[in-house]
Amino acid sequence: MTPSMKLRIGCVPYLNAKPLIEGLPDVLLLPPADLVGRLVSGKLDVALLPAIEVLRRGLAHVADVAIASPGRTESVRLYHRVPVAEIRRVALDRNSRTTNMLARILLEERYGLRPRYVKRDPSRRLALDGVDAAVTIGDTSFRREGVPFLDLGSEWRDFSGRPFVFALWAYRPGHPRAREIARVLRAAKARGVPRIAEIARRESGRLGLSTSYAKRYLTEWITFDLGPAERAGLRKFGSYARRRP
Repeated sequence: MTPSMKLRIGCVPYLNAKPLIEGLPDVLLLPPADLVGRLVSGKLDVALLPAIEVLRRGLAHVADVAIASPGRTESVRLYHRVPVAEIRRVALDRNSRTTNMLARILLEERYGLRPRYVKRDPSRRLALDGVDAAVTIGDTSFRREGVPFLDLGSEWRDFSGRPFVFALWAYRPGHPRAREIARVLRAAKARGVPRIAEIARRESGRLGLSTSYAKRYLTEWITFDLGPAERAGLRKFGSYARRRP
C-alpha cells in the first residue's frame, strides 16, 4: 500500500454516524456486523465497529472519537410485550453484537433474568411473535411501534452511572497509516459536528423524523467524544462482557 492510495473506510448507515463521515468520499456503508469481516480480512483500512468487536479482537482505534451516549439514546431499544420481570425469550439483532451484549448484561445483572436468546432478521419490522422481547438498533428504532420498550442507554446509565460507548473507529494494530487514519477521521468529525443542524435537515425526511427531533438526537442523546467518562464506561462494559461468551 502506498501513501497515495485512498483510505478504504467503512461505516454504518445510521443517522448517528453521519457527523463522523461528513465530507468523506467513497465510504462503504454496511451494517456493523458486515464491516467486521471486511476490516479483519484487510479489505478495509478502518471501520466504525461495535465496541464489543474492538475489545474482543484487540483492535486499535482512534483515541478520541466514538459514538457514545450519556444516557437516553432513542435508537437502542429492547421492546417487550410482557412485563420485564416475565421476559423469558429475547430476539437479538444479528447486526449489533454490542447492543446484544448490552441487553444481556442489563437483563441478567440489573434484572436478575436468565432468558433464552435467539437471532432476529433486522430487515423485518419489529416482530414479537414467539418471543417476549426484541432488540432494535439504529434507524429502525425510530419507528413508533406502540409497544413498550427499555431505552438501553438509559438503563446502562442507571445501572452503571457511566456513559455507554457503542462504536469506535477501529483498525488493525500496527497499520502503517495509523496516523493518517486518525488525522482524516478527526478532521471529518471536526467538519461534521458543527454541521449537525444541516445534517439533521438533510436526513430527517429520509427517516420520517422532524428536523428538530433529529437535531436533538444528534446533540443531546448521542455524543462523539471518547473522553475519560466514556473510557470508564467502556472498561466497565468490557468487564461484564468478558464473563459472557
